[in-house]
Amino acid sequence: MRTIVEQPSRISRKARRLLAASVGTLLLAAPTVAAAHMGSTKAIEARLTQGGAQLEVKIDAVDAALAVGLPVTAGPERLVERSPLLTGWLVGGLSVRADGGVCTPQAQAPVIGQRDGKPNVSILVDYACPEPATNLRLRDDTIFDADPEHEAFVAIAGTDGSTGAVLRADSRDIALSTVPSAWQTAKNFVNEGAIHLVTGYDHLLFLLSLILSSGLAAKRRGLRRAMTDVAWVVTAFTIGHSISLAASALGLLSLPSQLVETVIAGSIIVVAALNIAKPEARVARPQIAGAFGIIHGFGFSSVLADVGLPTAHRALALGAFNLGIELAQLAFVALVMIPLVWAANHRRYPLVYPLVVVRGGSLAIAAFGCIWLVERGLGL
Repeated sequence: MRTIVEQPSRISRKARRLLAASVGTLLLAAPTVAAAHMGSTKAIEARLTQGGAQLEVKIDAVDAALAVGLPVTAGPERLVERSPLLTGWLVGGLSVRADGGVCTPQAQAPVIGQRDGKPNVSILVDYACPEPATNLRLRDDTIFDADPEHEAFVAIAGTDGSTGAVLRADSRDIALSTVPSAWQTAKNFVNEGAIHLVTGYDHLLFLLSLILSSGLAAKRRGLRRAMTDVAWVVTAFTIGHSISLAASALGLLSLPSQLVETVIAGSIIVVAALNIAKPEARVARPQIAGAFGIIHGFGFSSVLADVGLPTAHRALALGAFNLGIELAQLAFVALVMIPLVWAANHRRYPLVYPLVVVRGGSLAIAAFGCIWLVERGLGL
């Protein structure tokens, strides 16, 4: 009897130490991950002209300040003072080339404005290309070396319609004079949807919160029934965000991006709190997943708006982007289920899984959510 009584106590101490270590490590990492989600971006509107191209480049004021040696808190007036330096930096990093050779840039003075509720700098650059001025290509070498996660959203307007693309550190150039085929459009937007989910830590943590208790369900009710529960939850989340993504992308309904991002952070906290309160409950209810999925869909649509739906294949691009999200989502759920089911089948699972995996994991997830809630609510 003595051994039976003391064993749970020994396990409990180990479990609590493991819980404290796990949560502490994740809390220390929280600011890094939270900041990583808010990677820098720029918007480039490219218009083909007779004999060249015109680019309108919009850069966050923070990135512009860093580029010219100013602190991130520098006001617009200080950026204006360094307009020649800022223009030189941008023209030096953006290049357009045609079949006839490198195009000559002519930049206008920077203009201070707003983008997504934050101060930005807009610069208009005209490129005159030598003959033959055909098959133009744009290359962007600004910011990527300082921020490998930087993204440049390029919207290309031509005589045969408009299209969009995203430049990243490993793919910094794009053809300006070619409208992608339907197949290329589908491929590009499936890729963009998958990338956005994988790099969208808030969406991933919300999804993880929804299925964190699935290991216990598999242990007690069987793997098939647990997978059925997970399938219903993931399907509800998919339906929710697909509806709002389509509505927003097609211009039927839109919400302020700051409000959407703040509510997304709140959704993470709510589901994590439910897990903490009832760690041995089944996976989250489909109603919760579907309701919050609608909000997450508006978050997905903000990225799609930056990329831009092509004129020629608008519906195809929207469907492909959503498909990319779903494929990445299914892959994530499948990968996560493996360790969750394994942990639940551990010989000490009755104590370790609810305390460490569900409650400990949910505490860490809630911490991330709280950081994002404050940052986004205050517009930081």
